[in-house]
Amino acid sequence: MNTYKVVTVCNHTPREPYYCLREFVKSLQDVVPMILGSEPGTYGGLGSKPRLLYNAIKSGEIKEKYIIFCDCFDLVFAVHPDKLFLKYTQFASPLVISAEKNCFPADLKDEYDKLTEDIDSPYRYLNSGMIAGEVDAMLAVLESMDAKNIPNDYWNEEKNCMINPNDQEYYQKEFLNQPVQISLDRYQILCNTLHSVELDELSFIGDRIFNNVTGTYPCSFHLNGNAKTGPCRGPILKHLNLI
Repeated sequence: MNTYKVVTVCNHTPREPYYCLREFVKSLQDVVPMILGSEPGTYGGLGSKPRLLYNAIKSGEIKEKYIIFCDCFDLVFAVHPDKLFLKYTQFASPLVISAEKNCFPADLKDEYDKLTEDIDSPYRYLNSGMIAGEVDAMLAVLESMDAKNIPNDYWNEEKNCMINPNDQEYYQKEFLNQPVQISLDRYQILCNTLHSVELDELSFIGDRIFNNVTGTYPCSFHLNGNAKTGPCRGPILKHLNLI
C-alpha cells in the first residue's frame, strides 16, 4: 500500500526522558516517514509545522494522494500505519483530526461545547497531533489558515513577551470554518489522545489496547500533556513492545 505518506516534523533528538521518539520510529515498523523541519533554520516553533507541511505539498515533495501527518516526540502507532489508514477510509471524510478531553488553547471552548452537546464521548476538542486525509483537502485547510505566513516564535516588544503561535489553535479555527469537510476522531479510532486519561480507562487485551470509554481499539496513542509522565505511558509502551 503506497497511496499515503506518513509525514512528521522533527528538528532534533529530544533529551527529555519522557519523550518517545525512538519508540515512535520503532512503531512505524517498515514505514519510512517524511521528516520536515530537520534542516537548520526551518523550524521556528509550533507555528512552523503547518507552514512546513504547506511548503512540502506546494513544492510537490509529497506525491501521494493521502497523508498521515502526526507528531513524533510523544506519539506511537499501536498497529502498522496501513491499518490506521484503512480505518481512516471508513470515516468517509476528506480529513480526520484527532480529539482530546482538554481544550487547549481554550479560547474556542464554548463553540466546541455547543457542537458536542449530544456527543457521548469525553473527547470533544480538536488535537492536531494526528491528522489523516487527502493531500488536496489538507492543502485547502492550510491555504485557508494562510499557513505560509504563520510566523515563528518571536519577541513582541510592545507586550514585552515571547509570542508562540500554536498550530493547534489554527486547526481549531479551521474545523469550525470547515473549508473542506473535516471530521474529529471523537471515539479515538485513529488515535487515543491521552491527556487526562487514567489507566483504568484502558484494557490491555492480546496485542492491542482497548479504550473502555469509547469502546474502540485505537490505532495509535498520543502521550500529550500530562500523559508524558502519567500512569499510562509505561504500560502502553511496554504492552506494544516498544520498550
